[in-house]
Amino acid sequence: MEFETKNKDRKKNKSVLLFSGGMDSLIFNYLLKPDILLHFNYGGKAYGDIEKRKLQQLVDKKIIDKNKLIEKDLGNWLGDLERDDLILPSRNSYFVIYAANFGETIYLGSIFGDRSTDKDKEFYERTEGLLNHMYEESHWCEGRKFNVTSPFKDLTKTELIKKFLDKKGEPQWLLDSYSCYSGGEIPCSECKPCYRKAVSLFNNNININGYFNLEKLKNNKEILNLKNEIIKGKYRGREDKEICNFMEWKFIGDNK
Repeated sequence: MEFETKNKDRKKNKSVLLFSGGMDSLIFNYLLKPDILLHFNYGGKAYGDIEKRKLQQLVDKKIIDKNKLIEKDLGNWLGDLERDDLILPSRNSYFVIYAANFGETIYLGSIFGDRSTDKDKEFYERTEGLLNHMYEESHWCEGRKFNVTSPFKDLTKTELIKKFLDKKGEPQWLLDSYSCYSGGEIPCSECKPCYRKAVSLFNNNININGYFNLEKLKNNKEILNLKNEIIKGKYRGREDKEICNFMEWKFIGDNK
């Protein structure tokens, strides 16, 4: 897609999904059918080159449409700012503003339990307002209105998978997606993305034996240290009940 540089910037009439290649964004793509999948390789420590390889595998297996995919290699422009815990502060603000070059409806693949403030409803509303302000009618722009949203923000990962399966999504696609922080070919079964993915697949009766190391998952130190909070529903809310089901703990929380 070419940027407009001579004439006034006009409405694109396109929907854009910020697409990582992870399980959630894969499901969002299947359910929402956006016009564009916008992927950024920003040189983060978590994935590196493996994310590009996994993305190509999704194309080769026809899980995603190559014609919809736009890949942007940012070098280490943002990767250098990534914290040791792999958090990149305000990452989605950069991505959303760039996505505005391609369409007015911008989807983020965030769900219930995601706690970063650049994934919450206030962020969507404020970013949408900022874009509407920047692209209001002027000497260079005909005027564009944006919708920045995450339509399944109120669903847990388990609930999102159930919705995907109810819509005849292929379970194997979820196993073909990549979310592990270790950057290895095989999921480490120890990082937070691996754990949350395993719990949600298990709760939808998808076989994870051989895909994850169950012993590592069951002995996750962070989860074990949070056991009392989790069984009381004070860690991730509704997601806590799903963790308890996986860990075979009795959930006594209020499920809020």
